[in-house]
Amino acid sequence: MLCLLTAAALLPACGGGTTSQTSIICSDPNVCVANEAVQSTPTGPNTTEIVVDQGPAGGFALGVTNLPYVTVTVCSPGSASHCVTIDHVLLDTGSYGLRLLKSKVGALALPAVPVAANSNGTPAGDAAECYAFVLGAVWGPLATADVRIGGETAAGLNIQLIDDDAAAARPIPQNCRDAAQGPLLDSVTKLQSNGILGLGMVAVDCGLICLDNTYAGSYVVYYSCPLGGAACMPAGMPIASQVQNPVTRFAVNNNGTMIAMPAVPDLGAIVARGRLVFGIGTQSNNQLPAAATIYQVDANPNSANYLYVDLKVGPRSYPQSFIDTGSNAFFFDDATLSRTCSVSSGQQGHWYCPATPWRQSVTLTDAAGTSGSFNIAVANADTLFNGGATAFATLGGTAGQATQTFSLGLPFYYGRKVFTSVWGQTLALNGPWYAF
Repeated sequence: MLCLLTAAALLPACGGGTTSQTSIICSDPNVCVANEAVQSTPTGPNTTEIVVDQGPAGGFALGVTNLPYVTVTVCSPGSASHCVTIDHVLLDTGSYGLRLLKSKVGALALPAVPVAANSNGTPAGDAAECYAFVLGAVWGPLATADVRIGGETAAGLNIQLIDDDAAAARPIPQNCRDAAQGPLLDSVTKLQSNGILGLGMVAVDCGLICLDNTYAGSYVVYYSCPLGGAACMPAGMPIASQVQNPVTRFAVNNNGTMIAMPAVPDLGAIVARGRLVFGIGTQSNNQLPAAATIYQVDANPNSANYLYVDLKVGPRSYPQSFIDTGSNAFFFDDATLSRTCSVSSGQQGHWYCPATPWRQSVTLTDAAGTSGSFNIAVANADTLFNGGATAFATLGGTAGQATQTFSLGLPFYYGRKVFTSVWGQTLALNGPWYAF
């Protein structure tokens, strides 16, 4: 559930090179950050590295902060050699499917996903999609590819190619621009990555509501773009043609993920390295710890709290809350927290800057009534950004979400192993869950 705010331009990294040991660097006695924090296990063919750093090459106008990246390899269907490897793909457990800047895979000439004409008014053509996040949206065609992540392969996977041409290959529907509620994310600079790897808790990115082209109560997600260059039209999209969660297409380790991130100091780390592990309970390296608690999300699609859990922070409840690597901070609304930050004129008023760290005990209650508590902290964003780090466990802000929403973003993952199951797969046949 991509929700990213940018910081002021970050200070250059200082200190030594890559090391498996955490070393502390101080710009003054009160501002100390880790050079590199590393979680080096689990390892194995069902794993790959997560890195939080200053992001991909692209000349950002504003700094990149707290974004977890992975590397993926994309191949023409059936080919073992006609491939490209793409780094700095944003890992997002709140969305579904792989979305890459079209220019990154242009040499592969990936086949389009066809759309058949049907009685709901869908014209025949090639599939395109508008996919909206909390902030911004992406637009572009669908394609089929073989996708490799670590030692896992999802063959014949439907992915989205984010149209990053100087002039879009097809006119972008106004409905998509409206759905974005902000910018269309159509470049490395705007996306802050080379793509998005959505490994959330369902198998496809839209599901039943996209089977016809009425899109009642929602923006239009799928389009059919007729051959010959005619304008793209709203389309009903069969489940098998929608963008797919790669995890569900793996041979064995296909029922969810585990993310293990290192702990970082209060003022952060210049680089943090963790592990993305595929499968839950399928290998010796992805077993649920005996002490872990499973939290079921609301699995009723007619509920206002669908796919959410409830968080209580102090006297206040946030019934539409979620855990999400695609959010680069704790995002929530609290009028008592100071926003008098100077970090960026473009984002001023969004980050929290309390005079002293705001520390709270949080109670999470799931749809089945199971509860558990843990502690979080939000530090002054100016202090964090001025220390030169990119990985923060204490960054918080408001992203204009509903007042009943609390996003436990990447800060929540530091120092934890967090499991996310996929609905319909083994261990989550009746609904998905988190565990930690």
